[in-house]
Order: sequence, then C-alpha cells, then structure tokens
Amino acid sequence: MGSGRAADQNIKGAVVIYDTLRRTGLPCAYSHFKKAQAPPYIVYIGSGQDDMNADDTKYWTRNRFQVEYYFTEKNPEAEAVIEANLLADGYLYEKSADVYVEDEGVFVIYYQV
Repeated sequence: MGSGRAADQNIKGAVVIYDTLRRTGLPCAYSHFKKAQAPPYIVYIGSGQDDMNADDTKYWTRNRFQVEYYFTEKNPEAEAVIEANLLADGYLYEKSADVYVEDEGVFVIYYQV
C-alpha cells in the first residue's frame, strides 16, 4: 500500500472537492440533481485517477474530476469564485470555453480538475 500522502490524496479527492464546490454558494451535486435545477449550478463527476507506480509499488493516487458550471447568463464573478476555491484547496484545473447546450438552453464551462 502507498504512503500516508497517497491516503491524504484519496481523501482529498473523494471528500474535499464537494466542500470546495459548496463554498461557492452555488447548488452542487455529484453526477446530477434528483430534481430539476435552475441555473446557475455545478455538477461534478469522477474522471479517473493519476497514479505513481514503480517497482511493484503504488506511491500515490490522485482522483480527477470534471466540474461542470451551468449558467444562462455570463457571470465572471461566479467563475472567479469557483476558480479561487479550487486553487485555495490545491486543485489545479484546465478550463474550457463557454459551450452552449442547445437542447437545454444553457451554457456550460468544463473544469478538468
């Protein structure tokens, strides 16, 4: 089994990301909401793991997530809050362009964390 740091990385990925996103003040859910949600809101889902393996040993594992910010009106302040919270908790991210989801009449920004 990996080091204590690997365990910390797993706990951070599995638990803290929800708290990080919840602190934005926007509704957030894993995968989907049980009831229809009016934008703006955040949905996040696991998107795999990064591992460091060598010599038949797993040294660390870091969970990856896709964070999706849905909105109908552009709000740079809300984006800045999301990004500041991610960075404050040590999550580096890549941000997509605004993508229009025609079927739902909303925009989405994808953050690969």
